[in-house]
Amino acid sequence: MNKKKNAQKRLVNELKNQLMIQAERLGIEDEYNPLCLEEMKLDSVKKIMTEFYMERSNLEYELNIMGSKKKEILIKLERLNSYIRKAVGLHAKHLSTFETLIEKATGDRKLTQKAVSRINPVRVKAAA
Repeated sequence: MNKKKNAQKRLVNELKNQLMIQAERLGIEDEYNPLCLEEMKLDSVKKIMTEFYMERSNLEYELNIMGSKKKEILIKLERLNSYIRKAVGLHAKHLSTFETLIEKATGDRKLTQKAVSRINPVRVKAAA
């Protein structure tokens, strides 16, 4: 299992290196700097989380309104909630890395927080 993961990591790193070389040859290396790559990862995680939340709301609707087979839906919901927890953890990890990269570039904590707030806006929750 560990050999397989290491092989996958090497492959991904090789693809990333080839992407950087091609971007440099095309003159668009600014679009593929570490900060932009991390921002792409954040966007991807957000899209995946949105899909998970939509699926969860569909399953909850089916459970509450449709009266389908509850046992199957509850199992699906439990699996989906574990995927959501993993996605939230990944989002936090990538957001932290993004924040670190910005802080290295700016050297100012306030500018970093301002830039990160654009990526991860604070949401106001409605009163229940």
